[in-house]
Amino acid sequence: MLAMKLINEVLKDTTEQNDTLDIYIKDAPHSDTTPQEWVDNKTHLYVVVFHFTNVKNPYYAHSYYIDTVINSNNQGLCLNGSRWNYESISEETYERVKNFLRKFVLTNQLNIEDSKIKYIDERYIYSYGGRWIKNG
Repeated sequence: MLAMKLINEVLKDTTEQNDTLDIYIKDAPHSDTTPQEWVDNKTHLYVVVFHFTNVKNPYYAHSYYIDTVINSNNQGLCLNGSRWNYESISEETYERVKNFLRKFVLTNQLNIEDSKIKYIDERYIYSYGGRWIKNG
C-alpha cells in the first residue's frame, strides 16, 4: 500500500461536555467478518478515532469508519449515548472532522463507499498546531 499523507496529523478539539479529544485517522481493523464487498471495492480502510485525553483510562476512545462519517448528514455526533456518560461533539466540530477526512480522502485518492466528495469545505481552514478553525 502507498504511504498515506496526513495520517499522522491530529486535530485537537473538545466534546460538548468539555472533554478534550485527539482526533486522528488510522488503519481500519479488518478480519474474517469484514464484508466481502468492502474488500472487493477497497472501501472502509480507515477509521477516525476520537481519543479522550483527560480521562483516567489513557486508552479510552471511540472510532468510526471514515466512509460513514464523510457520508453522514448528522448535525453533530453522539460518541456515547449512555445516560450516565453521554458524550457528543457539536455540529461545528463534526464539520471540522469531516473536512479533515475529505482532505485525507482527496489527497490520497481513496475510494469511499457512496461518496460524492469532490471538495474541501473552504469555510474551514487549517491553522498551525493541528486545529481546524472556521474561516471568517
